[in-house]
Amino acid sequence: MGEDARRAAWRGIDELAALVGAYCWTEHQLFAVSGALATAPVEGPLVGVAAEARVWCAAVSRRHGEVAARWAGRLPVRAGVDAPALVAPPPGPLADGFAALAAGDPRAGAAVLCGAVLPGLDAVYASHLESASPVSEAPVMEVLTGARRDVSAEIRGGRTLVEAPSGAGEQHDGQNAEISRLFERAFAEMRIFPAVRPS
Repeated sequence: MGEDARRAAWRGIDELAALVGAYCWTEHQLFAVSGALATAPVEGPLVGVAAEARVWCAAVSRRHGEVAARWAGRLPVRAGVDAPALVAPPPGPLADGFAALAAGDPRAGAAVLCGAVLPGLDAVYASHLESASPVSEAPVMEVLTGARRDVSAEIRGGRTLVEAPSGAGEQHDGQNAEISRLFERAFAEMRIFPAVRPS
């Protein structure tokens, strides 16, 4: 039995339920934050650039709202389990990162989303897929696979947007870097969601 198979065999129903709840919470945060960035007012010379970022954020919001609903549909339905209570932030700085991200302008937010948040989430989903058991986790694997495909496209589109020359993001570079580090720490340091157990 390979190491991945042993990890998958070790993941019980309660652990899987907690993972799905954390994924659902995270996707809902992405839905809410990107939706807020899509409607954020912007004035001055950045209006044109921010309009493109708002369109991107609106599309991201819609997709992550759909994925959050798919995760909610994968929560356990059984006696003694309060499924809505499972939708909660994982321990660590992820909730703080989303709060900080919501306070920015659309272009700065798009930069953090496609530079730190979406790649971090993609890595977590990839990690879970590598250790998932097709026998016991097929419905979860279906959502993970679809979500990774969407996230990949979002990262490409977002990077094209934020790398476009405009001279617009410089005033936010320090804040962006700080928020990005917060998300990177949340996804990497803590191994957010125990998708792969440390050996």
